[in-house]
Parts: sequence; structure tokens; C-alpha cells
Amino acid sequence: MLRELTSTKMILHWTLMLTVFILCEHVKGWNSSSDTVTVPEVTELQALDMWRLEVKWMMDQNEEQRNQTYEIQVGRSTNMDIVDSMNVSRGSLEAVHTLVWTSQLPLNCVDHSIRIRFISGASPPSSWSSWKTIYGEMNLAHNEIKMFPDDQVLREGSTVMFCCIYPKETHITSMFFSNTPYKVINISPQVKAIRVENIKATNSFGVNFYCDRNSDVSAYNFVTFPPEKPFDFRCETENMRHAYCLWKIHRAPNLEGDQRRKYTLQISDTKSVSCDVEDTDPASCRFDVIPHQITYNITLLVTNSLGQESETYTFSITDRVFPVPEHLKVTAGVFDSLVILQLNGSFKGLLLRCQTELEPGGIILDLDKNGSDSMQSYAFRLQHLKPSKLYSVRGRCAVQRNDWGRWTIQRQFITEPLVTIDLWGQIREHPNRTITLLWKTVSSDSESYISAYEVCVGYRNTERNVCRNVTQTQVELTREINMSNITVRAVIQSGLSEPAHITIPSAHTESMLREKRIMGNEKGFQLTWTRDSTATCGYTIEWCMLGIALPCNLQWRKVPANQTFLNLTAEPTQRPTLDSSPNITWSSVKLKWSFNEKDPSHAGFITGYVITILDYSDAGSDLSSFRESVDDPHSKSWTVGGLEEDRPYTFQLAACTSAGCGPETTATFRTRQNYYLLMVKVLVPLLVLIGFCVCLWSFRNLIRGFPEESAGFLHIKALDLDDLYEANKKICTLMIEDCEWCDVEILDVQPIPAEKEWLTCAEDPSCSFITPKVTLPSGHLTTDVWLATHLTNFSYVSSVQQDVPSEELKTEATNQESEILGFSSDYVTSVAT
Repeated sequence: MLRELTSTKMILHWTLMLTVFILCEHVKGWNSSSDTVTVPEVTELQALDMWRLEVKWMMDQNEEQRNQTYEIQVGRSTNMDIVDSMNVSRGSLEAVHTLVWTSQLPLNCVDHSIRIRFISGASPPSSWSSWKTIYGEMNLAHNEIKMFPDDQVLREGSTVMFCCIYPKETHITSMFFSNTPYKVINISPQVKAIRVENIKATNSFGVNFYCDRNSDVSAYNFVTFPPEKPFDFRCETENMRHAYCLWKIHRAPNLEGDQRRKYTLQISDTKSVSCDVEDTDPASCRFDVIPHQITYNITLLVTNSLGQESETYTFSITDRVFPVPEHLKVTAGVFDSLVILQLNGSFKGLLLRCQTELEPGGIILDLDKNGSDSMQSYAFRLQHLKPSKLYSVRGRCAVQRNDWGRWTIQRQFITEPLVTIDLWGQIREHPNRTITLLWKTVSSDSESYISAYEVCVGYRNTERNVCRNVTQTQVELTREINMSNITVRAVIQSGLSEPAHITIPSAHTESMLREKRIMGNEKGFQLTWTRDSTATCGYTIEWCMLGIALPCNLQWRKVPANQTFLNLTAEPTQRPTLDSSPNITWSSVKLKWSFNEKDPSHAGFITGYVITILDYSDAGSDLSSFRESVDDPHSKSWTVGGLEEDRPYTFQLAACTSAGCGPETTATFRTRQNYYLLMVKVLVPLLVLIGFCVCLWSFRNLIRGFPEESAGFLHIKALDLDDLYEANKKICTLMIEDCEWCDVEILDVQPIPAEKEWLTCAEDPSCSFITPKVTLPSGHLTTDVWLATHLTNFSYVSSVQQDVPSEELKTEATNQESEILGFSSDYVTSVAT
């Protein structure tokens, strides 16, 4: 039993020892396995911009393991809140591993830390490396709110976090982006943020972000999109010295200034050109042509802060030449004009073709010409044009086998007026041998400017030709034997008009001319003559206006050889032009007008003018008129007198010939008011009134002795201006010449009502005062008081008797006998002239 127990103990002992050994071996294996995995080392951590962190780390190389996997964690704030965790694989041969991590929250807002560890599929992961931190601005001392991002370019459609850093711990529930409130995310006690998804592209002013609605501090950012690939990219040249590349874009850029897109041309891998591109469609960029280089490989680069795009174009420059004339000049004529296109370029070795287009008419002319390296011109003659007409012309050019270049801007021009000269001459032998040349000009443009006339005289049997310029339309030449041909041309803006010729015969022979008086009628004059077989060119009829001193105003008319009659109409067809500002007084109007009585287009000789004056009465229904004649056709003014003041008059003016008067020109003018007469009418009555008052004042003592009731009619003190005005309206006013001396008689009478007579004024302007005759009862005392004064142009004023009831009149009649010694209250004023 003891032996068996001992054996059992030994077995247990060795079993325990073996178990401990096995456990120790396992533990040793674990420790050796863990110690063989190296912990990665973060060597560098930096912020590439506001959003990107670059981390670099190293690890011992393991030849047996070709690929390595790492776990990376990103912690935020001092609490190391894990905001991102990722696994990355790297080749084992790389000595330094690099990773760029992008944050939605700006790195300036808060501290960001990174740690890393190695992961192996067969072994446990390694320990974590130490945290590597890049610090935000929350740790900086400040006393104002900071906002991020600010003045940044953001990508359209992305999700962005915006943060506010407060000087101290704060609690808010909302912040604002584009004036819209967003829920606040608590990053730390001092850092708050909002999250905005799918942000939209902005205009050039950007979008605002602020932390407090009551604060006036805000941040502005710009939202745009990456560059797009340009399309329809091509290059061409107009002069083989400079080339242009053009392209189109799908979407116009939305930013300006430093944030706008940048365009660069890479030319055949030799040079690059920065393009200042305007917002046009298509956009363009210019570069210099490389001498003697035919083939070009052009790459267009389009970049902004969010990316880059490119497009390439390869071409032969001789196939992309589209010349455009630099200048288009027009020299206008009467029936034709000269158009010159000027090209300036390096076109040597190229065959050029240019053309012009004329409107109206649609005339197109082509010219071919070999190119050169200097300025070259293409001249086109435009023919069969009309004088004094507006045309427009444009031009374009092309290289043979290429398309046409663009048209020039249309150039407008007006052809010169057609100026023709009707030349005639008179040859006189007595008293001197002279030739009087006369001519008339006819133009297709009424405003054509003729500065002078060129008169050239040619001589027989010689090439001698003498010319001189004159300004009048008549010239007198001394007749010479060898004088044969005379030419007259008008000097106009474009040069000289078409010439008019007259041939001087070698010997002047008196022609068999007979005078014949022709009577005209309202239709004019009818002339007939017998055909002359020797007349090959035609006939010329000349005439003078009778009644004008010599030399007369010679007129002539040319007709073809097959015509033996001529009708000369004599009634004018044009209207004179009245001056709208005549000289006007209160009794006259001086009319002024313009009219060319020598105009050859008149159908007859102007003998004078007729002026018809229409006068409308105040009632507007009666119309009176009278006419005045101006017999001098050269006179252009006339004074119409004897008019009334401040009244409208209508004047009708017409030019006349012996056959009648033409159409009338009508104008209405009003005469002025005679202010001097008005002043006399106002001042004279006032002066007379003052004189009358002075006269009464000189008899004040005599009047003062009368009883109060008898002198009641002389209420001088009671008179005022209003009474004088009312009285003056009820009686007439004598003119100055009507009355020079007047006697005023004051009688003490008591007339009965039937015998009362008052001063009246008839409607007739020549009314006079009426002296009433009063019959007094017998036994009554009559007292006459005479006042004489010299009155001139005086308005006689009498106070009007008040209406008295009939009962009172009867009472006064019965009491006449008891009032023998007194005066009655009535009075009569008698005036003798």
C-alpha cells in the first residue's frame, strides 16, 4: 500500500512538472511572437492646406512579408475622439510610407492627432504608436470669435463643416449658413460646428457664414466646380504673323479675380503662353507664329483651385489662313466708285482671292492676286451707280482652297451728285467784239456744293488751251479770231463735273431773226417755228423779261432738232418762305420772306408778290381783308401798316407772274398793345380829379356858409376812390378835344318828381351832358351859385340820387311853401360848353 501510494505521488509530481513545463513553453512562445512585431513610428505629420493632413511613418523591412497592412486612427480634440479609422496596405520594400487624409472639418478648428499600428494576418497586431498631433487655433489666446473656413474655394456638391471658435466656453443651439440656421455640433466647450451637405455654386460674391444672428461679423466663401474639358478647340491665323486659338465651354465660370479659371497654351512643347481670357463664347488666346514652322501641336490647359483639364489640336498653319482686310476705303464718284481693300500680312507663296459686295444691288466682284510679305491692295471699280444715292460695301478675302475669311464692317458712302451745266453764249460785234457766256447748273442733290467754275478756251490750229476759275455764272470774253471751243465745268467736292461745250463760229453772220410779240394766258406761252433743215443739233430759244433794265436776265431753253414747238408755262409752282419772327409794333407788321426768283425751275418770270391781309372781328364771325402788291421781284420785305393794336392778323404771301399768282404761304401774327395810350387813359382822369378837388377847395368858405341840409349834395369828404370809380362807370368820359371850358351851376331848387331829370349818357360815344330846365313855383327864392373852372379831359362825376318812395315825394311837394328860406336836399348840376 505504501509503495502504491508513493508511486501515485511520483506520477502526480511528474505530471505537474510536465504541465508546468508545457505552460512555460507556451508562454515563452507567446512572448517571443509578440516581441518580433515592430511598432510603426510616425515620423512626420503636416497640414497641406486647411483640409488635408499628410502623415509619414517607417517600419523595419521584412523580406518574407511583401505586403504590409496598417490601421490608422484619427483623433480630434484633447479627448482624442476617434473620427476616422482605416486600413491601408503598402509594399514591404517602401522605406517611408505616406498617407494623405482629408477632413470635413477645417484643421484650424481643433487639434487633430494620428496613431498607427501594424496588422498581420498570422500574428496579433502590433502595439499602437504614440499620438502625433497638429494643433488648431483653439489653443491660441484671442478675445473674438474665429470662423473657419473663410475666403476659401469650396467644391460644388461636397459636404463641408463650418466651425466657430469662441473666446470662452459657450452654449449655442444654431449657427447660420447663407442666412439659414443649422443645428450646432459640439466639438469642444469652445468650438462649435455645423454640417452643410451638397453646397451649391455661388456667384462672384460668395456665400456668407456667421455664428450669431446679432453679430455683424461673418465669413464669406466661394463655391465652384472643377474645370471642364473645352470643346470645338481650333486655331487659325489672319495674317500669318499672329495666330488665335478658339474654344467653347459647356458652363461659364462663376468666379472672378484670383479665383477665376486660368488658361495656358502649350505650343509644340517649346513654349507656353498665359491667356487673358474674356468671358466670351468662343473664348480665344493669341500667340506668335513661329517662323518657317508649318505644323503645330497646341495643348490648352484649364485650371482652377479644384483641378485641371486639357485639350490638344494639331494642324498645318497654311490650311488655317483666313485673311481679313485691315482697311476698306471708298472714293465715291457720280456713276461709279473706287473701293480698295488693304491686306497686311506675310502671305508670300500663297494665292489670295478677295471680293466686295455692294448693297443695294448685291453686286459681287472677285480679284486674284499672289500674296506678299508687305502691305498689298485690291482695287475694285463699282460701276452703273446712281448719283446722290446711299450705298454700302464690304469685303473679304481667302487663300486658295481655304474657306473665306470674315467680312469687314460695312462702309456706307453716297455717290456724288450729278452736276450738269447748261451753257449758252451771246456774240456781239458792237461796240466791241465780245462773247458773253452764261450757264445754269442742274444737280441731283439740292445741297451739292459748287465752289467755282472752270472756264477753258481752245484755239484753232493750235493746242493752246487757256483755263481760269470763276465764281459767277456769267463771264465776258474778248472775241479773238482763232477762238473756237469753250468748255465750262463745275468744281465740286469730288473734283470736276461733266463738261459743257460751245463752239464759236469763225465768222459771225447776222442771222435773220425777227421779233414777234407773243401773248400768254393762264396756261403760259405757246411757241412754234418753221423747221430749219440746217439745224442738226437742235434749237435754242432765248428770251428776256420785259421791264428790267439792260442787260436783261437772259433765259434760254434747248430742244432737239426734230421739235418745232415749245410751251412755256408762266404760273409759279413754289411757295415763298415767310420769316417766323417779323418786326411787329402796335399798328404795323414788317413781313420778311425768302424766295429764289431766279431759279431756272420756275415756269415763268417772277414779276412780284401779293400780300393778302385777313382781319377777324372780336365777334369772330365778320371777316375783312385787303391786299397789297410788291412790284419788285427782288424785294423780300414789306411793312403792313394801319393795323389795330392787340389783334391777330393772317397774312397770305404768293409769288406772281404775268399769268397769275402761285400757291400761298400763310402765317398769323398779333399786333402789340399800345401801353402809352393805356397810361394816358388811366393817368389823365386822375389828374383832372385832383384839379377838380383843388377848385372846390378854393370855394370852401362860400360853401361853408350854406345850411348843412342845403349843402348836403357837396359831400366832398365822403367821396373816396370807390365812389369815384363807380360814378365814372355810369357816366361818359369826354375826350381831350371835346371840352375845354365847363361851367358848373349849383341851384337851390325843389323840383317835383315829374320834373326831375338826370344826367344820362347815350350809347353813342359823342354823348354830351344835358342841362335840365327847372320851373320853380312863384314866390320861391332862387339862389344861383356858379363855379367856373378850366377842365381838360375830365370825367364829370355826379352822385346819383337815391330812390325815394312816392309818399315822401308827395310830402315834400306839400311842404315847399314852408321852406322858402332853406335849400332842398335835391340838386341839379348844369354844364354849359
